[in-house]
Amino acid sequence: MNATHALGWALVHFLWQGAALGILLGVALAVIRPTAARTRYTLSIVTLAAMLVVPIATTLRLYEPGLSSSSRSSGAAHPATEMQASPSHSASPALSSPVAAVKSLAPSDSRLRESLEPALPWLVVVWVLGVLILSVRLAHGWMAARRLRTDGTRDVSASLQQVLARLAARLRVHQPVRLLESLLIEVPAVIGWLRPVVLVPASALTGLTPQQLEVLLAHELAHVRRYDYLVNVIQCVIETLLFYHPAVWWVSRRIREEREHCCDDLVVGLCGDPHLYATALVGMERLRPATPRLALAATGGGGSLLKRVRRLILPSTARAEYFPRWAAGIAGMLAVTVGLLATGSDRLAGEPTQDTVADTTRAAPDTVLRHPDPSQPLAQRWDWARTQARQLSRRTYWIGYTIKRPSWLEHSVYVDRGMEVKGQNITLSGRMFGDFQGFMFRGVRLARLTGSNDSDDIVILLGFTDQSGKVALSHVHVASFYLPMDFRGRTLLWLGDAADAQSLPAVEALFAATPQPELREDVVAAIGIHGSSDLVVPILLRLLTSREPTDVRAQAAEWLGFHPTRAAVVALSAATRTDQAGDVRRQAAEALADNTLPAATDSTIAVAKTAGDPDARRAAVEGLGQKGSDRALATLVAIANTDRDEDVQRAAVEALGEMPSGRGLNAVREIARSHSRPDVRRAAVETLGEQLPPAEAITLLKSIATSDPSSDVRRAAVETLGERAPTPETARFLSTLANNERDEDVSRASIETLGEMGDLGLPAVIEIARTHSSADVRRSAIETIGEKAPAAQSLDLLAQFARGDRDPDVQRAAVERLGELHDDRAYNLLVEFARTHPNSDVRREAIETLGESGRTDSVMVILDDVARRSGDEDVAREAVETLGELHDARALALVARIARTHPNVDVRRKAIEAYGESAPSDSSVALLKSILASDAPEDVYSAVLEALEEMDGGAGIPALIDAARSHPNREVRADALRRLAESDDPRAQKIFDQTLRRP
Repeated sequence: MNATHALGWALVHFLWQGAALGILLGVALAVIRPTAARTRYTLSIVTLAAMLVVPIATTLRLYEPGLSSSSRSSGAAHPATEMQASPSHSASPALSSPVAAVKSLAPSDSRLRESLEPALPWLVVVWVLGVLILSVRLAHGWMAARRLRTDGTRDVSASLQQVLARLAARLRVHQPVRLLESLLIEVPAVIGWLRPVVLVPASALTGLTPQQLEVLLAHELAHVRRYDYLVNVIQCVIETLLFYHPAVWWVSRRIREEREHCCDDLVVGLCGDPHLYATALVGMERLRPATPRLALAATGGGGSLLKRVRRLILPSTARAEYFPRWAAGIAGMLAVTVGLLATGSDRLAGEPTQDTVADTTRAAPDTVLRHPDPSQPLAQRWDWARTQARQLSRRTYWIGYTIKRPSWLEHSVYVDRGMEVKGQNITLSGRMFGDFQGFMFRGVRLARLTGSNDSDDIVILLGFTDQSGKVALSHVHVASFYLPMDFRGRTLLWLGDAADAQSLPAVEALFAATPQPELREDVVAAIGIHGSSDLVVPILLRLLTSREPTDVRAQAAEWLGFHPTRAAVVALSAATRTDQAGDVRRQAAEALADNTLPAATDSTIAVAKTAGDPDARRAAVEGLGQKGSDRALATLVAIANTDRDEDVQRAAVEALGEMPSGRGLNAVREIARSHSRPDVRRAAVETLGEQLPPAEAITLLKSIATSDPSSDVRRAAVETLGERAPTPETARFLSTLANNERDEDVSRASIETLGEMGDLGLPAVIEIARTHSSADVRRSAIETIGEKAPAAQSLDLLAQFARGDRDPDVQRAAVERLGELHDDRAYNLLVEFARTHPNSDVRREAIETLGESGRTDSVMVILDDVARRSGDEDVAREAVETLGELHDARALALVARIARTHPNVDVRRKAIEAYGESAPSDSSVALLKSILASDAPEDVYSAVLEALEEMDGGAGIPALIDAARSHPNREVRADALRRLAESDDPRAQKIFDQTLRRP
């Protein structure tokens, strides 16, 4: 669709789209109270923005370069020029005079579209003229507003300027605002955004009281603070572009009305006297003339002044008309355009289907050429397609044909590496089998392109690229015929039907001529989809046993699984044991299990029992789970009990649980009770929880949770029980288990499961946290409360446990969880605990948690106070360390002060260490040198020298040398010299050697 038609359809569709958005806004405003001006204004702005975005998005969605509307007039399913060409003629006559066997849309589907299509260019012309006319009006208003800044204006008195400055400060208006007296306006107004100007009418300076003038100036400053001038300009532009829709004008009026309400609320909040403000508005209204649209006036364009005054004085009586008279007219247009959407615009809806959805955007071929005689051999039709592509000078094109659906194919198929298929919350690509109900396929259906009907046959579409005369395969698409296909605008050369005997040599030749491994994999799929197993299997066998890459051989193995022949079974069985690649062995085992030949089951059992590769055995085991035979059941039981690999045993348990009609569940019960390996019993427990009826599963899980010798298995039973039966009875059982179980791991699992049960389990968790005899179990309960309980309840409980639990480790756990709440009350509790908790370890935990809170400004003040005032050395050292970890220059300054002046030597040592780890090297050296120059204890000097020695890149070596040479303290000089002797730095070695050579 060209740009003109795309824009025309977008303008038509916006009739119903705009109406729908307006009605939604009307409903929203009807339920939001009139006093909530900011919310109502935001919703109105969002609606107007959506009204601009929707037609733009519709235009972009419809626009398709290179396809005219006339080429699409026959409907969505046939958007291309379609020709019948003869192999004996060139393509040029066909292009100039196409003979199309086109199936047009039904009259009922296309009549409305056909009647509107010719009028679309005129509709666009009318719209452009309307936009131009209104743009002139908008430009005139903008120029008039600009002139108001200069014409008839003069500076106001200094006192009024001071009033404006004071109001601007109170309203937090940070940009400079000019205040001018105007002889041309009669009400205060604001003009401009980057350099706003407030204009005050000369009459207002004499006709209003100072208090009234002040509140009106506050109103204009509120506009400046909210950037209303910029929003108003954008609003006017949208009105100009969408002038023809009454809903746009209605929404725009709502915006102006709510804008004034928002400013009114700001002013009333500032002055605190709605009556004063209302009298000021009424006084100015008496003098109000027409103000240019781009100037924002105090008495505003935002609806009735009476309504504004009533809203200020009597807010409960304020009401508005939310469903105006234009809505009745819109209803008619809505009905018409909804019908148009459903029938006329294939780009928006696609061809309706019941099971799959086609997204046709930019997906149709630009030209379709159908071979005139599909009865000819495929090789001749193929040569014809290549000739047509050359004559049409096509560098990229598709060659396509259909083959019969294989008898063994139970579902639809879709193989296309480059195409994503979208379902609900899922996107798939590659090789897919199924019914595809509810999935969306990008593209167009083939039936109308090829002059046939939808069917379950298989279509093979091969994309080619001509690069400097060399034609190469570029894309492979194999799918059920009825599924849509994305042609990416390339020409389709359609060959009709083909027998397997003719198709397979052509596809096999393509495989030989294609070097890219991924394309070769896709060609293998095109080979394997043929139903003639006697022809396909020998080809796949050659590929499976060749030296092709692993992925190609694995693909051959997968497709052999579809062909129920003895040769396929034998080859797959051998590949599971002898192929060098693990991926091929595993894929062969899966394919063998999928093969429907009775002998394949015997071979699968043999592989599951005896294959050397555990991955191959596991794949065979999983396949046996889909069988319903007694032999498969017996094999799985034996493997679950005796296989040498535990992963294979677990896979056998899961496969038993998935057997048809629950045939394997009795065996799984026995394995859950008696298997020697805990991990296998755990797999059995999980399988039973998923597969058994609820009542039986609950009884069994309770029994295992209390009796299995392995705590891992009991934990699995507990977790599965909580998932399968989150009931009050389960909560009571888990509570009893958590309190009475001697194994703390099981108790913790019970607590965590109770927490997952929400309100059913939390009371039991709280009781356990208060009363359980084990500190570890109480700590687990506290962690669960912090994660699962509502924030307010969690905070109160954690505070109780942090103060009152008898074990410091439990108290610390409560403090740690408090830090994860990110709540002001929790923060205040952490401060309290950091300063006053009687247990030193708890205080240290609170300090560490405060450091992780992100509130740097207040935290560093608290930590500095704790570090300087605490009588507990360990607490002070923790505070210093946490200060250093804040990585804030102000916090480091506090650490430096502690390093210089703290009375406790160990605290000073910690400060020196923390500063050295966090501060820049030059700052660290400066601090350490200043401490060396001061009068400090020997231990502090030693800490300074150690820090200098350990600085990265030898940054502290010069200061260490100076200390060794000239420090007044002999012990310091000796210590510095010793450290220089131990250093690998050449400067240090040089100084040490010089010292040794001294007499």
